[in-house]
Amino acid sequence: MYTIHVQGHLEPHWQAELRMQITYQHTNDGEISVLTGQLSDQAALLGVLGWLAMWGYQILGFTLSSPPADAPGEAPSDNHPARQS
Repeated sequence: MYTIHVQGHLEPHWQAELRMQITYQHTNDGEISVLTGQLSDQAALLGVLGWLAMWGYQILGFTLSSPPADAPGEAPSDNHPARQS
């Protein structure tokens, strides 16, 4: 389940354009829109983020609260050394 935070009030056209099962709500002041829904993979996420950016919305962030139902159950890899600043 992905949650995407966007600056501003989303217009109704986005839901039909994306053709995905994503719901949205606005914060009490209407300054931030919160989209929530299941996306099939990272490519689908990038598609949604791309459309939002193309429409001129500022993407504030996104989170993945649970992996897609059909995603393989891979554990994070420890094979990559941490970068030092």
